[in-house]
Amino acid sequence: MPSQIHLANIEFHRMLAPRYEQQPFFQEENRRRVRGLLQELARSTCGERLLDVGCGTGLILDLAHDLFEELDGIDITPEMLERVKPRSNVKTQLATAESLPFPDATFDAITAYSVLHHIEDLGQVFREVRRALKPGGFFYADESPSQYYLESLFALAPESSVSELVREQRNRITTDAAEYMRLYGIPAKIAEEAMTQNFAQHALKQDSLERLLKDSGFNTVQITFRRFLGEDQCSLEGGQQQVDTIYRYLVNMLPLSRNLFKYFVLVAR
Repeated sequence: MPSQIHLANIEFHRMLAPRYEQQPFFQEENRRRVRGLLQELARSTCGERLLDVGCGTGLILDLAHDLFEELDGIDITPEMLERVKPRSNVKTQLATAESLPFPDATFDAITAYSVLHHIEDLGQVFREVRRALKPGGFFYADESPSQYYLESLFALAPESSVSELVREQRNRITTDAAEYMRLYGIPAKIAEEAMTQNFAQHALKQDSLERLLKDSGFNTVQITFRRFLGEDQCSLEGGQQQVDTIYRYLVNMLPLSRNLFKYFVLVAR
C-alpha cells in the first residue's frame, strides 16, 4: 500500500504537471549549470547507463540523453511521465525510489533532481541507489532545500528587526505551501505532506546526509552549497563578478555560513 507521503506526492505532482516546466530550475542558466555538472561527472564513468529517480517531466533525461548510451527514468506520478520527451535511448516507468525495479549494479550513474525533500525514508532510498549502482558509479542529487537555511529563517519571529531582504525570504518560505494553493490550486496540507523533509523530517543537513549515505555503503560524499541569500539582488547590483566574490567568501566561511545557502549539491560514490 502507498504511504500517506507517497499519496500526497502523487496528488501534488499530478496537479503541478501541466505547468511543471515553469519551475525556476528549468530556466536556461540553470540548465547550463546542470548540464556542465553532468558532463563532468559522466567523464568519470564508461557512460553506459543512467537512472533518474523522480524524473518528473524529464529535465535530467533531456540534459544527459547524449552523455549515456541508455537512460531510465522512474516516477510515481503518471501525469509527469506522460510529459517526458520520447527518445530512442530513454525508457520510463512508474516506480518508487524506495524499491527500484532493477538488478544490482545496473547503472553507472543515478540522479535525483529536486527529489530528496519529497522522500520520507532517505536511508532506504540511499540503500537502493547504492545497490543499483555499479562499483565506481556516482549518485548526484541537487535542487533540494538545505535544512540549515530553512531552520534559520523559520526561527525568526515575524516581528524581528531584520532587513527587508531577510524578511522577504522568511515570508517566502513560511508561505511556501500556501503559494502552491494560490498558483496551482494544490491544498497547503498536500504540499506540506509532499515536501516532507521541509516540514516534518528535517534530515537534509550535511551531517545527517553524510551519515546516511555512508551507512548505505557509499565511500565518499561531497556536499557543496549554492544559491546564497540575496544572490539575485547582488547579481542585479554588481553583476556576476560580485556574485562570485561573495560566493567565494561564504564558501571560505563554511560551516559557519551554511544557513545562508538555499540549496546543496550532493555527489556520492
